Amino acid sequence: MTRKRSKVVVSPEPVPLDTPPTDRAALIAAYQAGLITAWKHEGERGYRLTMSGRQDEYIEAAKLTKHLERLGRAS
Repeated sequence: MTRKRSKVVVSPEPVPLDTPPTDRAALIAAYQAGLITAWKHEGERGYRLTMSGRQDEYIEAAKLTKHLERLGRAS
């Protein structure tokens, strides 16, 4: 007798998150100004912002605009 092979289960891809147009515009402006180098929307956690020479920061979606304004004033 031979052993039965079990099925390989492929995990489904996560559902892509849509970034609201206002957040997207603010993130693009911050990127173009050199305040951030990358960002990623991570659902409930908010946004992960990558800045050169610093650790990534997690910012709540509701506080994103104010945070980016503070970054702009600081530089």
